[in-house]
Amino acid sequence: MFSMLDTQYKNPALRKAHIDGIFYLLKNLAPLRSSQLASLTGLPKETLRAFKLSVKDLLEVPEGDNLTLSEIGKAFVAKENPQPFKWSLLEYSDKELEEKILEVRKTCSSDPKREYDQFFASATTSASKALVVKDKGLLYNGAKTALLGDDDLVSLVLALINPALDITVFEIDQDIIATITKGAELLGIKNIQTITYDARNSLEKRFINEFDVVLTDPPYTKSGFGLFLKRAVELVGYDQRLQKGKYIFIYYGASFRSPERYLKVQEVIGRFGLWQEDVLYNFARYTGAESVGNASTLYILQTTPHTNAQAVLSPQTIYTFEVQQEEKFPYVDHFVLKLNKVPTNIVNSKKQLQKIVGEFCDIHKLNVVQSEVYRFKSHGYSLTFILSNSNLLIHTWPEYNAVHIDLITCAPLFNKQTLADTFSRLFQTQSIELTQIE
Repeated sequence: MFSMLDTQYKNPALRKAHIDGIFYLLKNLAPLRSSQLASLTGLPKETLRAFKLSVKDLLEVPEGDNLTLSEIGKAFVAKENPQPFKWSLLEYSDKELEEKILEVRKTCSSDPKREYDQFFASATTSASKALVVKDKGLLYNGAKTALLGDDDLVSLVLALINPALDITVFEIDQDIIATITKGAELLGIKNIQTITYDARNSLEKRFINEFDVVLTDPPYTKSGFGLFLKRAVELVGYDQRLQKGKYIFIYYGASFRSPERYLKVQEVIGRFGLWQEDVLYNFARYTGAESVGNASTLYILQTTPHTNAQAVLSPQTIYTFEVQQEEKFPYVDHFVLKLNKVPTNIVNSKKQLQKIVGEFCDIHKLNVVQSEVYRFKSHGYSLTFILSNSNLLIHTWPEYNAVHIDLITCAPLFNKQTLADTFSRLFQTQSIELTQIE
């Protein structure tokens, strides 16, 4: 006999609320194609395929692309009374704006190009991408707004919302530029300029630090995301005069079963010194991108005084057809530690510091093959230890009773979960900050 518990057991990637939400959609919107269900839920096709297989006894045609509940399935769902699930925490709807985008698509638009990783957004998403910027109070008269790529025609929606915006679209695809130009004529829009631009090339100086906000939906590779974010940072910069950050709205999509990809994106954002003001999971919806659930997450970022556009180099391979697999790099454990309130007798003693390193290496099974100690004329030591599987650097500031440690190993560190406790005990301080770089 079929049960909800059995469905949960067969779909470990889904929470009960997810399963309820899928059944709710099947109950109220069937028949649904697999691609439609992906667009509605933001779930990747592999996850939905596994779900469909697990409930095949409840479907009218288990093997087909359409998902329709059989009579048994309808009876089961009626009994369970599944509740709707909020697949995105923020949703917009503006029928007037959406209809105008659909009119432009019907009249002017070309087909998406896979060589540019194009998957066109739904009209609702095109409107939503502009409306969320409006809700942040950034669509004021005269605001300089840039779009790095605009296959979703968000520039047209922005112009419809406020004809007094100063909108610039940087786009590589001449067909997209033609669509924006024709769409602007059709809708009577006059405040959009388009620039033919490949993000792999440097920006002209006249565009650097010129914009108040940038919107971009880059290729969903780490290198593509990093490059487009670099260009966005260059376009907005930081307002030093007003000591005020500027905004970047950037999208990224991946299967929720691949959280490591989101971690890499967060790492890239952190390297640029950007503040994540909001993250809206599965905010945008597309067609044809079932591998990422026809959905992407919106990162709303602000520049800061520490923002650095040079934090990531400019790669030349950025599209998914070029990046067939995630970059390979030797295994690295990299830890940075800052210790305060270290006793003076430790930070001032070469012998004590060497003893501590010896004990630390014994505890974590590290082998020192060479070492060097340098004492600064004023005060403080720098100690370098070459390990059989990488290196350990220590620097002391006696005037602050502070120690900085940089540890890199190219093999998994033994008992890494106790690393902070080890250093805390050996340096006799509870004031310790540990950051794992990778």
